[in-house]
Amino acid sequence: MELIATLTINLPLFSKARPRVTSRGTFMPADYRKKQKEMLRQVQEQWPWPPLEGPIRVEIEAYGEGRADGDNIIGALFDSVNKVLWVDDRVSIIPQLEVKWTKAKKADSKWVIKIYAV
Repeated sequence: MELIATLTINLPLFSKARPRVTSRGTFMPADYRKKQKEMLRQVQEQWPWPPLEGPIRVEIEAYGEGRADGDNIIGALFDSVNKVLWVDDRVSIIPQLEVKWTKAKKADSKWVIKIYAV
């Protein structure tokens, strides 16, 4: 396996949000969109290339408070960087995924994303 990139996102861990449904329509919560935007900004600073077409292996090292489900942390990351780091987050593009979580204070929270060619 060849390491393509290591990205570090200095941002507290957050979970994928559920859409809110109101009489005026369906929307994602503003706080979630704000966190996504910041994550995307930090990724784009470190990723000047076009999206990868795969297959790739993604390793996520999450450092932060243990308040979220692992699948929701992955969902938040993938929602934020889809079509920027990879063309799509389908399993045909990302057939291998590993997530490690380490408890850390909120101030020391970060996401380390390693991408490998498979």
